[in-house]
Amino acid sequence: MPNSMKYALAQSLKKLLSVRKLDKITVKDIVEDCGVNRQTFYYYFRDIYDLLEWNFQDAAEKLIRSGLDQKDWRAGPGAVLEYLRENQALVWNAYHSISHEAVSNFLKRTLRPYILQAVQKEAEGLERQPRQENMDFVADMHTLMAVGIITEWINRQEKEGGEERLEKLLTAMEGSASLMLQNLESGSSSKNDEKAV
Repeated sequence: MPNSMKYALAQSLKKLLSVRKLDKITVKDIVEDCGVNRQTFYYYFRDIYDLLEWNFQDAAEKLIRSGLDQKDWRAGPGAVLEYLRENQALVWNAYHSISHEAVSNFLKRTLRPYILQAVQKEAEGLERQPRQENMDFVADMHTLMAVGIITEWINRQEKEGGEERLEKLLTAMEGSASLMLQNLESGSSSKNDEKAV
């Protein structure tokens, strides 16, 4: 029952966000639409932003569970873009209200596991296994680039075009992780050699 109530409240928020911005929605609006009282809302969530965060976190977990370990790591970012398209009003109204961070965090949390998986695959082809901290750094860089491209698309509120720019980034990323890892590893080796002298 607890999760079904959370989902019901999230559905009401999503429905309301399809017609107005987040900062124009109240807890009263959500509970009236959902057919529950305010106490029920506050039993599960601190405020509307907490509900929004939970909604994005739940979606991120589902997207990650459904797509990791597929042969083509690009399927993950593609699924994220599809989610954004299907939930356009929710995402755009949340982003354009005062909740940029919730959308950016959702994108980072959802995209990073796929990108890290791609970085790890590229690392397998290298002569020497790179350190985990370097793989994490490269995954973070690529994740932030992807988030930047997607949030720019959201910010412009364009119905189309996001997938082309994301596809270009994913194509550019192919092979770039191994080059970055080699540069980071050789840069670390050079610094260690200098310290030893």
